[in-house]
Amino acid sequence: MGIFSWFKGTKNDTNSKPATQKSEPVKTQSASEVPGMNGAVEVRRPGPPPADITVFEFGSVAASADKVTLAGFCPVSDELEPCRWEILPAQGSDAPQFRVVF
Repeated sequence: MGIFSWFKGTKNDTNSKPATQKSEPVKTQSASEVPGMNGAVEVRRPGPPPADITVFEFGSVAASADKVTLAGFCPVSDELEPCRWEILPAQGSDAPQFRVVF
């Protein structure tokens, strides 16, 4: 019995066979603009969602002469942690001006 055995809801037996997982086809969703958010788009990564990661991309490098994206990673936890930011070269004409990963 492990630390997270309560999460699964069952106790692990040494005599039981390991469960086989069936893979389901990956459903792709297109990002849609959220009304009232000035063009902000929530982008979900394909595949099973890792620990509930959300990506927000907004702005357009086409409107800026700099052609860079300000990318940030903001950890969400019980501890107070700062966001980490990077200035990346824009990839493509439709690249976002700002990209924040939570």
